Amino acid sequence: MDDTDKPDPILKQVPLIKNPSYQPPKAISLRTNYSKLLPTLSHTVVPPNLNITKEDIDKWSNEIDEYKTMIANEQKTDSSVVNYEKWIKEQSTKVAPGFDYDILTPKK
Repeated sequence: MDDTDKPDPILKQVPLIKNPSYQPPKAISLRTNYSKLLPTLSHTVVPPNLNITKEDIDKWSNEIDEYKTMIANEQKTDSSVVNYEKWIKEQSTKVAPGFDYDILTPKK
């Protein structure tokens, strides 16, 4: 085996010099004064002042909750997922007979 602690005799012949054209990367500082930036934006970019009431927020949250329950119900009743998992199991037994996904699952 080669001893990696010893320097390479060919590389020892190459002199190490500092390259004057090489400049290491420098950190870039970003402007943190955003107060000057915002007044220069056009009125189409600045968002308008919204008058949102608590009732609007409650209505939106109720709509989101209804949408979540609708999605959950669709996932429970969706038979395509069951068919897909069944197809995966059939394909795995075709490729490797005797292979079963339940082999490595812990059982109580």
